[in-house]
Amino acid sequence: MAAGSLVCRLCGCGPAADVTFRGHQGMIIVMRFLSAPGPFCRDCGLAAFRTMTARTLVQGWYGYISFVVAPFTVLLNLYRRGKVANLPRPTPTPFGHGRPMDPGPRLLARPMTLVGLLIPFTIVMAIVISAAYSGG
Repeated sequence: MAAGSLVCRLCGCGPAADVTFRGHQGMIIVMRFLSAPGPFCRDCGLAAFRTMTARTLVQGWYGYISFVVAPFTVLLNLYRRGKVANLPRPTPTPFGHGRPMDPGPRLLARPMTLVGLLIPFTIVMAIVISAAYSGG
């Protein structure tokens, strides 16, 4: 590993990318923005990405503004995911314990993600059906 290169803030392995993953929780009237700042090695970064994005897909839709903010948060995380996914396998350094997080199953293989994708689909379908029946 090159001198001056980043190490993961969670496990101390390198190389790492300085990236922040975001989360969003909509609560009808108020909303909460979450963040998981790096730097992250590949495995810890993928774990943070998958956790924050899956939670946003389930918790991010419950509010008028949140219904718009949640998709942007997911897209931003997908863009930032590339920075950690393209890193080589984490290697231990003298700065940490050398045990990266388990990234877990892929995002679309998580039940929470599938439920989270079903929520906006159901809401949009309810609006479409309601508009169809009230229009004529």
